[in-house]
Amino acid sequence: MTLKTIPTATIDASGRLRELRPDWVDTFAADLEAGEELPPIEVVETTTGHRLLVGGHRLAAHLKLGRTEIVADVKDAASYPDDASCRMREIKENLVRAELTVLDRAVALAEWKRIYELQNPLPKRGRPTADELFAETAKIFVERFSAAAAKALGVSERSIYAAIEIASIDEAVRRELALHPIADNQAELLALARESTARQRKIAAHLLDAESGIASVADAVAAIDKTPPPDRAPAWEKVSNTFSKLKAAEQYAFFDAHADAIKAWMQSKKA
Repeated sequence: MTLKTIPTATIDASGRLRELRPDWVDTFAADLEAGEELPPIEVVETTTGHRLLVGGHRLAAHLKLGRTEIVADVKDAASYPDDASCRMREIKENLVRAELTVLDRAVALAEWKRIYELQNPLPKRGRPTADELFAETAKIFVERFSAAAAKALGVSERSIYAAIEIASIDEAVRRELALHPIADNQAELLALARESTARQRKIAAHLLDAESGIASVADAVAAIDKTPPPDRAPAWEKVSNTFSKLKAAEQYAFFDAHADAIKAWMQSKKA
């Protein structure tokens, strides 16, 4: 680790995969004002200054406070010689963070897969369809991970398919919704991804309108198409459907966890 104090003005933090979260920036800024030291950011030297690898929120906190210098672990250019290596450092740092939203994770996995395919082109044999090509690259990509890494990161063939689909959402829409609750709801994101780009933008506008009362893609679609909103299944029905698919041992564990409620219900039936 090579720690240096560098000017914040020399750091290029553009084109990051994740949108900055204002609450995190505010928290880090408050910590700095209180005299706390934050971990150093990571940058790599470039011909014009430095490129940010890790620490976007910490850098933003320094900038918010008007601080012109920041402590950084400065990597030499040979360690990260190209855009792909810099991007992979950002991706891997993001993927191990528990606070990643479904949308953040999807974008990171999709970008990782894109870089992998550029570096590991498939052998040419015939003209596979787009679906066949994706299926093969997804399978090869998954197989590169050890079983432990795949389990830790949740990287499976299914998760990659879902991530690629979610990451296909129009980039401007993704950035607009990065801090919206939908960003952490895979079902909603998949529903949004399956709409055209033009409709995605209209849906996002409805979701971001605080006065619209619209909180789901289905409701936004209904508003756009001027159709009745879809019927909502009651919460208990959703739980019941999930419960019916559990193994016996898992159902018994559920009973144990809710024993008091079950006893109260049984007593009410006897009354």
